Amino acid sequence: MRIRKTITILGIAAAAFALACSTLSTDIDYDHTISFAKYHTFQLREGTPSPVTFTQKEIENSVMSALTSKGWSSVTVDPNILVYTHVALSQQKQWTAMNMGGFGYRGWRGMGGGMATATETNIPIGTLIVDLVDAQTHEMVWRGIARNQVKQNGDSQGQIEQAVQALFKTFPPA
Repeated sequence: MRIRKTITILGIAAAAFALACSTLSTDIDYDHTISFAKYHTFQLREGTPSPVTFTQKEIENSVMSALTSKGWSSVTVDPNILVYTHVALSQQKQWTAMNMGGFGYRGWRGMGGGMATATETNIPIGTLIVDLVDAQTHEMVWRGIARNQVKQNGDSQGQIEQAVQALFKTFPPA
């Protein structure tokens, strides 16, 4: 009976941990001395692409959609802003422990035996960075970072668009 209770508690804790790890985390910073009202056109440039081609295409499409929804136009000649996207992939270690038994006679824990196992898992972490650079001065004017949204295997469907929408939610800065 107690084993089931322990396993249930561990399962709930693991689910809560997984939900906490999957939440969208974004940071935005920009040059507060610049008026973004002077910018109306942009051009995508190559930054640090995702190793998965269709993931990179989804990033580019999401950024283009976000900027055009703000009234900006994508151009091939003489843009106001150069847009660079970067994908940074790394791995984080996660340890999972499981205790099996060891309660002894009638629930007494003193000398009872038991087994415990711990497993290590490498979890891929992918960060999306979007940089907006003034095309004339070559100074970065805006940066958005979305953590844990890009997967190494390309299984980021929908997460990338959600991350880009969150980054550009309050864009352009007032």
